[in-house]
This record gives sequence, structure tokens and C-alpha cells, in this order.
Amino acid sequence: MVKKLFVAILLLIMRSGIEAHEQDLLKTPDISHIMQQIFKEHVDKKEMTGQILQHAFEIYINQFDPRHMYLLESEVAPYLQLSSVQLEQAIQQYKNNDFSRFKELNQTIQASIERARRMRQEIEVNVKTPLFHSNSDKGAVSIANQEGMEEFASTKEQLKERMIQNFEVYIETQKKRYGEAMTPERKGQILRSYEIKLRDFENQYLYQNEKGESLPLNEQENLFALHVLKALANSLDSHTSFYKANEAYDIRVRLQKEFKGIGLVLKDTNQGVVVTHLLEGGPAARSKLIEVGDTLIEVDGQSTVEIPFEKIMEVLHGNKNTKVKLTFKRKDENGLSDHRYTVELNREMIILNDGRVDVRSEALGNGIVGIITLHSFYQGDGVSSEEDVRNAVDKLQKQGLLKGLILDLRDNGGGFLSQAVKVAGLFITDGVIVISKYSDGSERIYRDVDGKALYDGPLIVLTSKATASAAEIVAQALQDYGVALIVGDEHTYGKGTIQTQTVTDNQSTSYFKVTVGKYYTVSGRTPQKEGVKADIVAPSHWYREEIGEKYADSVEADLIPPFYDDTLQDIPANLKAWYLKYYIPKLQKRASLWRDLLPTLRKNSEYRVAHNKNYQFFLKGFSSEDDTESDEEWSDVDKKSKTYGEDDLQVQEAVNILKDMIILDNLTKK
Repeated sequence: MVKKLFVAILLLIMRSGIEAHEQDLLKTPDISHIMQQIFKEHVDKKEMTGQILQHAFEIYINQFDPRHMYLLESEVAPYLQLSSVQLEQAIQQYKNNDFSRFKELNQTIQASIERARRMRQEIEVNVKTPLFHSNSDKGAVSIANQEGMEEFASTKEQLKERMIQNFEVYIETQKKRYGEAMTPERKGQILRSYEIKLRDFENQYLYQNEKGESLPLNEQENLFALHVLKALANSLDSHTSFYKANEAYDIRVRLQKEFKGIGLVLKDTNQGVVVTHLLEGGPAARSKLIEVGDTLIEVDGQSTVEIPFEKIMEVLHGNKNTKVKLTFKRKDENGLSDHRYTVELNREMIILNDGRVDVRSEALGNGIVGIITLHSFYQGDGVSSEEDVRNAVDKLQKQGLLKGLILDLRDNGGGFLSQAVKVAGLFITDGVIVISKYSDGSERIYRDVDGKALYDGPLIVLTSKATASAAEIVAQALQDYGVALIVGDEHTYGKGTIQTQTVTDNQSTSYFKVTVGKYYTVSGRTPQKEGVKADIVAPSHWYREEIGEKYADSVEADLIPPFYDDTLQDIPANLKAWYLKYYIPKLQKRASLWRDLLPTLRKNSEYRVAHNKNYQFFLKGFSSEDDTESDEEWSDVDKKSKTYGEDDLQVQEAVNILKDMIILDNLTKK
């Protein structure tokens, strides 16, 4: 089964704005109107077809029931096996703003939810275990956000068996997560908490609030239109999506590294909603009242036990310059009683410093080698990936002679295209970084034009199968110019498409991203589907996983002519004189040194990995806790260094390769 990659895979063209409007309530006619906008911009899908609608029904079903724990095979068959006549009818209905077939499907879903709730009650009685403590039908385990099973159940008995298995898996997961004795009381707490999440998800299809009351008709229509739009948009390709307001908010925070809130990081645990971190300089930290480990028990007077965790976070974010009242409890020094206190905080715009760039170094002779980990490509008010990487290089250079550098992009899922261009530009003089091509035949060329490289020494870009999109632009562009070697899994994720989005558009009242084109680096290659190939393979923890664009419903790859000799074909006549004088003379030349040294570097690396017991232990698929290899096979020295699971083996090998590059580089200069 293809594994889902739990990282954001993004390559976005930024529109203006930081704060977006609240999402308007959707109406049924908005479905075709918004889809028309999406079709207009999409790279190759321009109108509704039977194939798109068939795919949309499949997605609608699977976005509700990815684990196939609710719906029977007989219930989904009418929607997964539509005849050509039925599809033609569906197209006509779509053109007439008639979504009755989706409404019929939703009625089937609603009936399956009611059946599932009855089954959970039966399980509680039959198992004779306090899994549920229900005073209002409470008690179940959500499967809505887990990966899908391959087949739908053919009988109700199979559905019930899957529910029971899911209960057991969830409880075991919680035991591993918290390492606590699973008493009946603790088991009840876990499942009561999880039931809140489950019902919150189910209620979106039942059109009910947390009290089980029917929502107003306009809110019911909004939820229906939202679910249909999500299915239709995603049926065009795997990266075209329609978002709920809270989903758009999360993406906006990742892209701009800022948010409106109080600077409080919370975790939903068995003991309740617990404070795990206070963002430096935020309202929560400045209050000097809240401490890590405190439990949030009320938000604006409402108990957190009654509110799903996601809604708690929505309330805390709120609008800038508004107040929120929070009540916490804290164990006294003896741990015998709880101290309660209430604090009122003002929401502010907060810049995220966490999860941007990590910098570290290792001594090497009379200097250092640096490792910069960039987690995404972001741009906000005074915050950008380019500036953070620039500052990181400057910091390393101040520590000592920077002999070599590793740019770690292993779990970088992308972000803004403009920032990928600027980060890549830090390591070349001048030149084309990326060319984007669109469905109407138009193209745009992105260049680095500052005339200098921030760093031009031995450079490794460390990648994995999770390196995607904007991160692949940087990796492949630097590989094209020969200024860096790519070390990592055999290939990266393989996302060579570009999306435009309304998430950061301050004029938008609905949020979506749509695939509008493909990108190519200066060599004329696109990473689409095949990814960026590693020069030297040093496997990551992703290396066994079948993840990437080649496993998705995606656009095909192709080639365009290379752009090393920039003809300035897109530059207006009145600007060409400047480019000819200042840009062309400093075009980055294709370096051949690392290519020439690659056979030696690769041979050295292969030898080290083959003789590294820890790396071999990892490659065989063992965990550090499941060591079935006899200690007799390890020497005394090996036993002392048996640290798989503790050390970053991929970084260690990348550092070794970098040291080889430095040594060989010095030899060529003699």
C-alpha cells in the first residue's frame, strides 16, 4: 500500500496579504462558481468531465471513511461504479447546480454514522469493559484521520470487528505514547476524550453541533458545499485543494511564520490540555503566570472537557487586539492538591522563531563544517527563508573558518517559489534558477541577479524522499550548476508542479490552491515524478517507503531546452542594457570539480556505509529496541558504539563525504 507523506508538499506563488477575511458561508451555487475559477487556472483540466465526477465521488467517500469503518461495499458501489449514462446525467446536473447525487450519498453517510453509534453501544455491552461512560451516547474511537484499508466491509459483522480492532490499536498507541498503566479509569478518560473528537468529525456530516442539535439551514448548506468542493477540487490532481478556514489558517502560519494568538503551545493529553511551551515574547510568556505543565481547564468560562481540541485552538487564535480569559490548574509542590488561577490575555500578531532554521557546526582542523537545516520556504512580515539562511551562514563564518557546508532539506516540503529562488541564489553568482511554464504556453524565468555567492566552498544538499517542491528546486538547481552534491535517498519526492493559492490573499473569502503549471531548473529538467537523483546515496528513514508523486494522480514529466546561456528572451528592451552590463558577465559557470571527483567520493561513501554496523543495522529494518542480532557478532568497540536510533546516521555520513570533498579539493589546488 502506498504510504501517505505527513508533510506539507507545497510550491506556491504568493499573492498579496497577511490577514485574510473570514470564510463566507458557502451556498450550493458557489460550488460551480468556485470550480469555474479553479478550472480557469488549472494547468490542464478546464471543464467538468465524467472522469472528474467519478473521481470526486470516490474522494467524497474516502475523505469521510478512509479506513472503511463506516460504509458497506453495497452502499458505496452505486457511486463507485457509475455507468456512462449516469455520468452524463451527473454532468448535466452539475451544469444546472443540481448536486442531488452528492446529497443522496451524504444521506447514506449519515445513516452509516447512526449505525456506527449503535454498534459502539453494543460493543460496550458485549465486551463488558468500561470503554465508554456514556450519558449522551459517548464512546468510540475515531478512524477518520487514519490511512485507508483496501476494501470496504461486505457485512455489518466485519464493520463491528474493525471497530473493535481499532479500539485495541488506539489504546495500545496511547499506552506507548504516555507509558502509563492502563487502569479502567484511565481507559475511560482516553476514550471519552477521543469520542469528543470522533463526534466532532461525524457531526460535520450529520449537520449537528456538539450537543446533537441540528445546525441552522445556512450552516448545513455550508458544510455540504464544503465537502463537495473538497472532493471536486482534489479530483483534478493530488495538489489542487479546497480548504476550510482553519485549514487555510494552518497553511498561512506555515508559509508566513506568523499568527494571531497568545503564544501558547498546548498538547491534548490523557490528563487534559497541557501547556508544553510558551513562545518567547508572547502575551502568555509576558504574563509570568503560566508555566509549562499547567493544565488548561476553561476558555472564556467554558470547560475544555466539552470542547474539541481543534476548537480550543481556534478560540485562542481569534482576532488581533481581542481578549481571551483562560483558567488553569497546577499541582502544588507536594502534588496533593490543585491550584487554580485565571488570566486574561490580549491576542497579538506573533512571529514564529521555532521551526525555521537550525544551525550547528563540527570542528575540523583549523576550522569548522556547518550544518543548516531549513524546514520550509516561508515569507512573512520581516521573516523569510533567504534571510534566515543568510544569517545562518554568517553565524557559522563568525565561529571560524567555514571549510564545508551541509544544507539539510530532508523533510522540507516546500513553500514559496520566490524563496526557493532566493535561497538557491545564495550559492551562485548570477543565473537562471527556475523556469515555470503554464497551460496557455506562457512561461516565466526566475533569476538570481545579485552578482555574488554568499558561500562558494564544498557544499552538500542533504535530501530524502520527503524533500519536495520548492526544496527540490534548490537541490536540482545547485546540482545543475555543479556547485553542490546531492546526498540522501535515491531520489526526492518528485513534485515539479506549481500551485497558486488564495490562502494568503487578503481579499479572498474562500480558500483553495490550484495546480497552474510545471517548473524546470536551468538544465531544462523537471523533478516531476522522478525527483532529484542523489549523487551519493545515503538512505534516510524514508528509504523503504513508496511515497512521492509517481504514486499519485499527477501531471506527467517532460523536458525543455537548457537555460545556461541566458539569452534574456523575456527581458524588456529598456532593461536589457543593465542585464548585459551587470548580469551576463557574472553568470554562474557550470562547475565540474565535484563531478570529476564523484567516483572517488561515491566509492569512499559506499565503503563506509557497508562497514558501519549501525547503518547496516538500520538498513536491515531493525529498530534499536528490537535487536535480534547476537552481541557476539559485535566487537567490544562495536558494542560501545552501537547507537542506532540515537545518532543521525545520514548526517554523519554526509559530514564524512563533506570531509572527503574538502581533502580532495585541497589536493587539486596543490
